[in-house]
Amino acid sequence: MGSFFYVYYMIKKICCFIVWCTSQASAQPKVPWQYADYNTDGIYGISLSQAYTLLKSKKSTTVIVAVIDSGIDTLQPDIAPILWKNPKEKPYNNTDDDGNGLVDDIIGWNYLGAPNMQNLAISVPEYYRTYYRFKNTYNPKKINKLTKPQLYQYQELKRAEAILNANYTEALQRIDELLPYVTYLKLADSSNKKQLGISTYSKTELQQLKLQSGLSKIYVAAWTNIFTNYEGNNTGYLSEIDTYLNAQQKLIDQKNNAPLPYRDSLLLNDGYNITTTHYGNNNMQTHSGFHGTSVSGIIGAIRNNGIGVDGVANDVRIMMIRAILGNDEYDKDVALAIRYAVDNGAKVINMSFGKSVSPDKAWVDDAIQYALRKDVVVIHAAGNDGTNNDIQYNYPNAYTIAGKRLPNFINVAASANNTKGNIIASFTNYGSKMVDVLAPGVDIECAIAGIATRLASGTSMASPMVAGIAALVRSYYPKLTAVQVVEVILKSCTPITGNVAQPNTNKTVAASTICNTGGVVNAAKAITLANALYTKKNWR
Repeated sequence: MGSFFYVYYMIKKICCFIVWCTSQASAQPKVPWQYADYNTDGIYGISLSQAYTLLKSKKSTTVIVAVIDSGIDTLQPDIAPILWKNPKEKPYNNTDDDGNGLVDDIIGWNYLGAPNMQNLAISVPEYYRTYYRFKNTYNPKKINKLTKPQLYQYQELKRAEAILNANYTEALQRIDELLPYVTYLKLADSSNKKQLGISTYSKTELQQLKLQSGLSKIYVAAWTNIFTNYEGNNTGYLSEIDTYLNAQQKLIDQKNNAPLPYRDSLLLNDGYNITTTHYGNNNMQTHSGFHGTSVSGIIGAIRNNGIGVDGVANDVRIMMIRAILGNDEYDKDVALAIRYAVDNGAKVINMSFGKSVSPDKAWVDDAIQYALRKDVVVIHAAGNDGTNNDIQYNYPNAYTIAGKRLPNFINVAASANNTKGNIIASFTNYGSKMVDVLAPGVDIECAIAGIATRLASGTSMASPMVAGIAALVRSYYPKLTAVQVVEVILKSCTPITGNVAQPNTNKTVAASTICNTGGVVNAAKAITLANALYTKKNWR
């Protein structure tokens, strides 16, 4: 959590914005709020206890759930026992036993790993990569001669260019506005350090300083005012400002400097050639494992063991596939990760990530359609920009480039504890067409690397809630197809009555404006519907 990568990941817009919290304002219900039942507790949870009551006399079958994410703590005690093991691979014999071109893929695969076992630690925004990849490829005067795939990429280029230009203009403005303030602040800081005789100080030291006359008094007052809202010291405050200014300068530099090929240089693989598929390594526990660990724990952390958290599903194996670094992922890595999951027996795939530009979306579409043919459910986080996915772009999604709806795909927005305020998470993306359901995604206690737990928020947390329900249904009702499982989940939501607050607006709208079902997923109702389907088909 202390590295720059994790800090950057926390403020990132893609799919997966994490807000760590350390306390809650009021007491929790007897069960975690996200598992509560609306009829019993008055909370729009997923009714998990009620689901297990319905299942108490039934037997489960183990379901493999693939988590395409950032990595995982393979030793986390609440998760280690449920990690998938590749039955066709002999552990760490440096041999490709199953013949898939990937050596020692014991618990999954890392598509961001190098042959020398190093791992990619730097990512580049997709709009930035796309702009420089295609800016000299397409001639605007010859658009009418482009094929449909080329026209799609040209449209992505134009959107990428618009994002890059907007970032450039806004960054220039922010720096212009901030520089005079920073210059004055550093001048005042220099004066304060001279008066105090120390290089690092806080509000306490300034209060002990006898006020002088003239400029030195003004400089002390300036920093005293800062410390009324900032609990750190002068060094920390100036460091944060410099970090912010450096980030703005990077946005400005993107206008004239192409990105460095970090991924391809380290991985020795062309990120834009879908035919080169044998790359990566088996190191899952590097860099950003806290995110993948949290997501995996929500899906299936060992239940009722007195350790950490209880997952949604009680009979799963987590297959970790590392393809996400914390910034805009490569479409190739995502497409191959989906195919790896399908080929190795996953019946549910969770994808808690997203981006606004996807030049090779066709590869991801094909992979999701491959999952459909192989009877696999795909769950995706809707994103955390507080924007309308029906208007703004967010990938992957349930519609192919040609506009075909993929019926094995669910897009998930985040809901909050309605007894503490708005039921719609303030950060969640939404959309009556592009978003399907709501699931708890605020103040969710999650397993993290090590043995601890922490509260986290984001659609990254909401998506695995739904993946867990999908796994639960498939575990107890294995004859249901992927499409039937999706239908069961969509049709069993608890409807939200009355209007709700629409994120980033002053509007109150019907819940059906936030997602097309207008409700929060409900595990108990999903089980009831699944059981009804089994009864109707006379399945046992």
